Amino acid sequence: MSDNPSEQDEGGVADALRAAIERTLAATVPAASGTRERAGELVDEIARHGQEARERIARRGQGAQAELSRQLESLEKRLASIEELLRRPGSGEAVQTEKSQAKDEA
Repeated sequence: MSDNPSEQDEGGVADALRAAIERTLAATVPAASGTRERAGELVDEIARHGQEARERIARRGQGAQAELSRQLESLEKRLASIEELLRRPGSGEAVQTEKSQAKDEA
């Protein structure tokens, strides 16, 4: 150490400050550990809720896809029957006559 009293005082203050900081950190370790554990639990809970929400959305999407498939199949059948009617002999004249009458009425 130095013979200079001011350097000894500064060293004593630094040591005292260092000791105070170490005591403060040591006192907060249990609380910090509990906070860390709780944060981990919250992250796990959020992840679980996110997984459950993703699964619900996926089920809804599958239901909507099935409904749309049924509707599309129904429309395809209706269109096929209309096309079949139009292919029949004489049906083109009937369609043309209906279009002409619609124009005349308008």
